[in-house]
Amino acid sequence: MERKKKILAASLAGLLIAAAAGGYFLLRRYGGLGGAVASALAETAAKKAGRELRIKSVSFSPLKGLTLRGVSVSEKPSFARGVFFSAEKVRLAMPFLPLLKGSVVFDSAELDGAFFKVTEKDGDWNFKDLLALLPDAAKGLHLTWNARELLVRRSRIQADLLTSGLSLDMTETDAAVKHYSSFGGNFNIRASGRAGTAAGGRLFSGAYSAKADLNFTPLGLDSSAGEMEMEGLELGDMRLGSLEADWKLFKIGRGSERNYSLELKAEDFFAPGYRSAFKDSAEKGLKALFSALGSAPPKIEDIKAERLSARASLQDGRLNIDGLELKADFASLRASFAAGAGGETELGIEAAAAGKKFRARVSGDDARPKVEPELSQSLREALLSARREMKDFFAAKLKI
Repeated sequence: MERKKKILAASLAGLLIAAAAGGYFLLRRYGGLGGAVASALAETAAKKAGRELRIKSVSFSPLKGLTLRGVSVSEKPSFARGVFFSAEKVRLAMPFLPLLKGSVVFDSAELDGAFFKVTEKDGDWNFKDLLALLPDAAKGLHLTWNARELLVRRSRIQADLLTSGLSLDMTETDAAVKHYSSFGGNFNIRASGRAGTAAGGRLFSGAYSAKADLNFTPLGLDSSAGEMEMEGLELGDMRLGSLEADWKLFKIGRGSERNYSLELKAEDFFAPGYRSAFKDSAEKGLKALFSALGSAPPKIEDIKAERLSARASLQDGRLNIDGLELKADFASLRASFAAGAGGETELGIEAAAAGKKFRARVSGDDARPKVEPELSQSLREALLSARREMKDFFAAKLKI
């Protein structure tokens, strides 16, 4: 026991000596901590990132590292292009060994009240230049952007993904990001908060929690896998109780090499019964369905669905959607769809409503389609039209 006490005391003494040595190095080399940080950040911004930085105040603790308040980083090259990042407070943990050798390395960071502005176009992200900031060969104090862990509290993230046309606004965000490579590489993300976007001219919002793995290459995002849960979703005056999604996306943006899979499950959907484009589409589908069943469709007011689920994959340039199931108060539906390289376009439907059942399958190419079983001419054309529209939609979105 006495030996353990001596070892502990020696370890604490070593830690204090290292802290004092680090502080002495900063003081002697740069005339104080503020000068050291200002010089290091200015040098890094000018030579490495080509961005402007602003910091209101800086403090240092041997145990907590650097604490910066009122931090902001510009878009490249200056604030004239906008703010990329800002934070009320940033805490950066600094290992002592690199400090004693004349380098400042941040191995973890904590952000409070932060704001990020992320943009993407054709796989090019506006933070790509910051992922691989490494010290140059010059002597003196270096600043390395290589945090292995990032904690974010009470923050906001705005993301404009121009390639897909998607814009997100995430507020009340708490997140943990782990970084496993000095050159961009692999990221593990856990996040929760509220998310909002616009779809079809209506606002969308809901609470979320998510975890994801992201792998970046010099060409951009290469793969991603993760899962997300959302609750209390609203799109205009439509509501959805919950949504769950699991995805695996490999070789993103590589044409026929892409290998994607996605699973979705939604519950407790509600749309009000007054006239709307959504209700018109639902009634059109019901009319076609009940026409196949040989009866008139029921008159519906509010639209309610207990559950919707689906599985989809894109592999070798071919899209397959199966396990598409809808259970609503007016009908139940199962469907499948396949299109793309290496095969024919297929659409299968099974439906049940008003005590009756309907089943049909369309296969083959557009010139010689095969419809099973034999249907009336109007219903046959409706199924063929639905297949063409789905094929055109996914061909445009996924370039299959």
